[in-house]
Formats: sequence, structure tokens, C-alpha cells
Amino acid sequence: MKRVGQAVFLFVATLVVLWAIFVRAPGPETICEHIVEVTVREAQAAAMNPESEAALMTGLQERCVKHKLDKMKLRGRVKYAEYAKCVMAATTLSEVETC
Repeated sequence: MKRVGQAVFLFVATLVVLWAIFVRAPGPETICEHIVEVTVREAQAAAMNPESEAALMTGLQERCVKHKLDKMKLRGRVKYAEYAKCVMAATTLSEVETC
């Protein structure tokens, strides 16, 4: 009986570790904040005026969160986790688009 308990514990621990490595990812809000930061950084480099920059940020944030939630539902948690990690590592919009 003791060995069965140890086997179950080992199995559960392995599942937790695999989940932490492959499925755990930042939420849609965090990803979208990063995308907005990258967009604003590139917009400032292009000398965009402040009014259009503010409008861009609010519209982008709202659409982005909805899009990421839909992506998570359609593709599953594992594919979403891969995508989220790629986006968080990106430093330019072109890198974000390749994810």
C-alpha cells in the first residue's frame, strides 16, 4: 500500500512539473500589455502624435485581450502557451507577428 501511495505521488508530481514547463503561460492581459508596450515604443520612434498614440493604445488593448482569449479557446492551452512565450520574448512588432 505504501508503494502505491508513492507511485501516485510521483505521478502527480510529474504532471505538475510538466504542466509548469509546457502549459503555464502569461495571461492574455499580460501578453497584450507587452504588445502595447512594443507598439508604443515603435510609434514613438516613428514620431507619432500623442492623441493618436492614446487612441491606438486603448483600442489595441481591448481587441487584443478578446483575440487572445479566443485563440486560447480555439487552439488549446499548450499551443497558446507556446504562442504566449514567443510573444513575451519578442522585442519588435515584426517578431510578434512571426509568432
